[in-house]
Parts: sequence; C-alpha cells; structure tokens
Amino acid sequence: MSLIKISQIAVVALVVIAWLTQLFIPGVGMNFVTGLVVYLIVWWVALFTVLPIGITGQAESGEVVAGTEAGAPVAPQLKRKVWMTTVLAAVIWLALFVVLEFQLISLDDIPFLIDAHDWDA
Repeated sequence: MSLIKISQIAVVALVVIAWLTQLFIPGVGMNFVTGLVVYLIVWWVALFTVLPIGITGQAESGEVVAGTEAGAPVAPQLKRKVWMTTVLAAVIWLALFVVLEFQLISLDDIPFLIDAHDWDA
C-alpha cells in the first residue's frame, strides 16, 4: 500500500475518531448529530465538485455508442471519485471541527451578524 493511500486512510480514521469522541466528551462547538449532518452535507458538495474531474466524453474519444448521449463519459471512475470525495470531505470536516470545537472563530467575530438584543425589538 502506498504512502498516499495510508495517509488518506489516516485522515478518514482521524475524522471518525474525532466525531465519535463527541459521544463521550461533549464540547462547546459540535455534538455527535451535528457532526454527522455537517459531514454529510460537505460530502455531497464535495462529490459534485469531484465528479467532473478527469471526464472524457464519448464525442471527445470518438467512440459514441448508439442510443447514448455523445457527452456521456467513457470511463467515469466512480469508485475512485467516491474515495476522493470521502477524503476531501474528511479534511474539510476536520478543519470545521477544529474551528468550532476550539472556538477559533466565534459568531461574534463575524461582522455582518446583528446583535442578539436587536432581535427583541
């Protein structure tokens, strides 16, 4: 197994461990369910970002199968793209987890949010 594959597996394992710790060590930022929902949303957004990478259409390759769209991919490599999506989503989720859990940025730091007392008016 290559070093890149091992590091990818390590990142995904680190995310799973960080996510599962929220069951036993409740923190300030992200709980278990919130972590799962955030990961799933990030995973879907990352999937639609990764899908067009490396696609060659049938018209570009010169092998258009009768009855199919000429822009249909020749070899979509979905298994590889799902793995790339999982690793990318894990890295993004881990960054969000660190920011929220250690409160590196709080909602008070965002200038365009209105103050809490303005909601009472």
